[in-house]
Amino acid sequence: MASIKASERKRPLKERLQDRYRMVILNDDTFEEVSSYNLSLHNIYVLISSFIVALSLLIVSLIVFTPVKKLIPGYADFESNPKFIQLIQDFEAIQDSIESQQVYIHGIRQLLTADGSSLQGELNPRAKPPVEEIEMNDIASQKVVTTHEISLISPLQGIVSLAFNPKINHFGIDVLAPKGSPIKSTTDGHVIVSGWNLETGHTIGIQHEGNFISFYKHNLKNLKKEGDFVKSGEAIAIIGNSGTLSDGPHLHFELWYNGIPVNPEDYLNIK
Repeated sequence: MASIKASERKRPLKERLQDRYRMVILNDDTFEEVSSYNLSLHNIYVLISSFIVALSLLIVSLIVFTPVKKLIPGYADFESNPKFIQLIQDFEAIQDSIESQQVYIHGIRQLLTADGSSLQGELNPRAKPPVEEIEMNDIASQKVVTTHEISLISPLQGIVSLAFNPKINHFGIDVLAPKGSPIKSTTDGHVIVSGWNLETGHTIGIQHEGNFISFYKHNLKNLKKEGDFVKSGEAIAIIGNSGTLSDGPHLHFELWYNGIPVNPEDYLNIK
């Protein structure tokens, strides 16, 4: 008997898979044969494998072609997720806001350049031509607001070293004052620019009522940031010498009305 079992174990697996067996189903009470089946290990393996493959295909089909996939973390269609849609809408709104801000900032920066160009380009397709193309009498004609209609104070007490002269592209006045002197807002307004650029250094721009904008350039330090509301006479910066267009500590002060530079000395007393 032992030798027979040993010989069975030595038989190749392929042969053992071909061995046929008979499965008989009997009635438990009468022991009557109900049915019988001829089986082999090979058939059983094929049957089990087919069942596993069919079950796998069924599960994959349920995941791919039915809403069941939304219940599986990480597999759901994220593009139809309400949170994803809201994020996309918020992102597009932020993009639109940034583009609008860039257009606005580009226009403001045009006012800060050395040549004093007014708002133009994409900010306003109908903008006025650059100031250097405007005759002196045209600039003077823009000064239609008198001092009793807008109350301005001097941003700094000092000596005017270089006066307003559009012919040489000098669209403001240069004021000399002691080192560390505070620069004050000429009247109430909102800070629309507070930053630094190569030519004018630390610069602040303030929007006032009546379409007036004042600029304070070459500061040592800005004390206010964009969006701040400042009162008349409130310190907004410290006199300095920043920027490549500065050759010593001073304030370059500009006053613009309706996008046109006007002579600040016509509106306030610097001394």
